[in-house]
Amino acid sequence: MLSFRALPWTVLVLLVLLTDLNARTLTDPKTAFMWQDVAENRGVILTWNEAKENCESLDYAGFDDWWLPSESEMATIIDNSRPTGRKIQKGFVYYKKNATYWTASTYAWNAPHAWVVDFGNGASYTLPKEQRRFVRCVRCSDFKKCIELFYNR
Repeated sequence: MLSFRALPWTVLVLLVLLTDLNARTLTDPKTAFMWQDVAENRGVILTWNEAKENCESLDYAGFDDWWLPSESEMATIIDNSRPTGRKIQKGFVYYKKNATYWTASTYAWNAPHAWVVDFGNGASYTLPKEQRRFVRCVRCSDFKKCIELFYNR
């Protein structure tokens, strides 16, 4: 019988990200965030306003409470131990290598700009909101756990 103690840590990370293969979502047990993981995550580019509207109107995997993640929420799926070009946590299938994804966070010193997360290098920076970038929506799989694990730290 295989013991979890015998598994390498990379395999354990993959096991920890619970994957719903039918709907392609990933739930991170460290934050209780459920992430959308669909082909559109690497093929559709939108302005910031379109990205927000897209997530807020999303009805996917039986849920309609999705949102565009904040910069700090999106940063939870960055994995800087991975190679350049793929700084997104293992388990995600649909992402564009070396691409930036919108966050809901407006740049406080320049409101026409918003924060993006670059899964190519793991960095966050701001871009004008009228530019087109990729989008990944998120929701809480369990609001109590999201508050305990992420928002109350």
